[in-house]
Amino acid sequence: MKLSLIVPMYNVREYVRQCLDSLAAQTLTDMEVLMVNDGCTDDTPEIAAEYADRYPGRFILLNKPNGGLSDARNYAMPMAKGEYIAFLDSDDFVDATLYEKMCALMDQGYDVCVTDIEYWYQDPSRRFIMKGLSDWPAETMQKKALLSPMFAWNKVYRASFFQDMGLRYPLNTWYEDIPVTTLIFARSKKIGYLNECLMHYRQREGSIMANQSSPRLKEIFGIMAMVRSRFDENGITADYRDELEYLHIEHLCLYGMFRFIRSDNWSEYYDMVQAIMRQYWPQWKNNRYIANLGLKNRIFLKWYSRGTAWLFHRFIR
Repeated sequence: MKLSLIVPMYNVREYVRQCLDSLAAQTLTDMEVLMVNDGCTDDTPEIAAEYADRYPGRFILLNKPNGGLSDARNYAMPMAKGEYIAFLDSDDFVDATLYEKMCALMDQGYDVCVTDIEYWYQDPSRRFIMKGLSDWPAETMQKKALLSPMFAWNKVYRASFFQDMGLRYPLNTWYEDIPVTTLIFARSKKIGYLNECLMHYRQREGSIMANQSSPRLKEIFGIMAMVRSRFDENGITADYRDELEYLHIEHLCLYGMFRFIRSDNWSEYYDMVQAIMRQYWPQWKNNRYIANLGLKNRIFLKWYSRGTAWLFHRFIR
């Protein structure tokens, strides 16, 4: 088996047919789709069962109690038969040639391959493409990858990362992709890039990460602590110091702070960010990758503080 594709599902009856139809249309035939019913309370499992009946052996329905996205991914991994593993969220969809092209790259000896992402809105005028691999200058492909989107699902991985190394996604937290993706990038010997946009990331108001006022925003602090710990345990923190520092800048000081500003707890989060950056990255404003950011982001990083917060909040909220 070339590829095992894991699709966690929870109450996505409106979108799951488009997702599964896009997988049924794949030009890569040597693949299995492990559909994980994560304790759905709607008729998503019945829809998935239709595909398991229509494509026996290719679409496989797994049922488990609700445990969240990470738990669903982890549950399916021991059952994956593929040389490679990939993930897809059940409200997203892909073009027919995506996995054939990704696996063809993997066959050239890559440990992981990444591809571009379309942020797919119902309104076509709002759609845009995010590069799956940063175009910022960096000494190695591993460092370039660590400056790139951390999503689990725009990638294909050598299954050994999960089978031999025992990597699993952390449970009961948001931002679960980050500690796994960062370590895979850092431990990969060879990283490939499919410079095409065949992956469509549906944007919907009811999705988890669309909630900018949830107290669960705070969970990013535990995730970044997990990243630091895993890099320390693997003895690679010094090798990727600038990249780790930038990850903290991006996820805490910049895009994280944009989320925190919209929260009633922004003052608490601001203090937590400042304490972490003082402890681990006291010279972070000199990080070399900041120069690659757009002018507005550079201004925000330079000038955002308690004293200027009211001004930034007025525009960002």
